[in-house]
Amino acid sequence: MEAHALYELLEKYRQGNCSPEELEQLERWYASLGAGRPDKLLEEGSEAALLLTRQKLQELHAAAGREQAKVVPFHRRALRWAAVVGGLLLLAGGARYFFKPVSRQGELVKEHRLPAAHSRHITLPDGSLVILHADSRLDYPETFSGAIRDVTLSGEAYFDIRQDTARPFVIHSGNLRTTVLGTAFNIRAYEGSPEITVSVTRGKVKVETEHEGKLLAVLTPDQQVVYNNLVATAVRQPVVSDSVTLWVRRDMLFENMSFATVAQAISNRYRVNIRFDDPAMEACPIRASFKGTEPLETVLSVVCAIRNASYTIEDENNILITGRGCQQ
Repeated sequence: MEAHALYELLEKYRQGNCSPEELEQLERWYASLGAGRPDKLLEEGSEAALLLTRQKLQELHAAAGREQAKVVPFHRRALRWAAVVGGLLLLAGGARYFFKPVSRQGELVKEHRLPAAHSRHITLPDGSLVILHADSRLDYPETFSGAIRDVTLSGEAYFDIRQDTARPFVIHSGNLRTTVLGTAFNIRAYEGSPEITVSVTRGKVKVETEHEGKLLAVLTPDQQVVYNNLVATAVRQPVVSDSVTLWVRRDMLFENMSFATVAQAISNRYRVNIRFDDPAMEACPIRASFKGTEPLETVLSVVCAIRNASYTIEDENNILITGRGCQQ
């Protein structure tokens, strides 16, 4: 099977869109590559798997019958061999679908990785809103062109998803897959953490295991599910959703802070540069609070109105605030 066609099939399998004929084709492909290799060679990241990435595909074929294999269910085998063969094809310059940030099915993939200090306001291509917590990462395509709008999260984020009944929104976070049509919820899934938590503030979400597709819970407002990675168990429980999302508002509460401090917090949240036409404005006190999910223009309008100032968006990343000191 040619490399491009192989990756197309593996990506369709990952999304659960393979036809029975395609599943049979993948089964035959797997059998031709690894039917004679021990199970340990299939483990992603193992020493044996890393060794395989230094070989060529024809060498893998030639060695296929050397050892006795343990029987592994196909849904596990395909994903493991995808990682192994992905390394092989990467060496040959053919990896296009499994190695970020090149592309996802031909689309540019954006990656947002935040340092420990700040949260980030992100508007997705479909108009959905994401507040990305500090020390977190979100990967998403330049455009949502397929039947599913899917993103990948490592860390914590608050999602407010624009409704589109024809295209479900899917978040991949560690061992969980969360599917929504239009709702607001929080996911906490830090790499290395023993638990993944999904909490709903509005609407309804479906939470499943990533690879097996096992349904763990269908959540409605003020409900959450906590999945333990170590023992693969899930607990559904009530929760006060506002308490879960306190972090979304925390760095958008300003109690008599200087305008300069407020401007810096806004800059960090929305990734823009803010400067003052009159330096005397910088010391003016601001008292304001926000939910943390407002668009940039709303926040700027409120804080400028407090100080009888105005703002101009000069371009995508630069904003000028104009006013006359601390006059009321």
